[in-house]
Amino acid sequence: MGFVRGRAAADRAHEWLALPGGRIRPVVSVPGDDGDTELLAHAAWLARLQPACRCGRPRLGSGRTCGSVQCVARLREQGADRQPDEPAGD
Repeated sequence: MGFVRGRAAADRAHEWLALPGGRIRPVVSVPGDDGDTELLAHAAWLARLQPACRCGRPRLGSGRTCGSVQCVARLREQGADRQPDEPAGD
């Protein structure tokens, strides 16, 4: 396994896992609460850094929902429940 240091936080030290057939896969070592270290695929690790929607998936686009039909509908319902702001008086 190799690694590269000295990049931005989003490019945290990459490690590579050697796979059968000579292929390699970028991974990140993540220490667990119980003391064990877990290897995550780099893309999975990056997804864990993104804010999560109420359903648990990463938020997309506006950053308010994951984009699923159910989550967007829930967001619309919340918006309909709120009172529109009254315009400021002169």
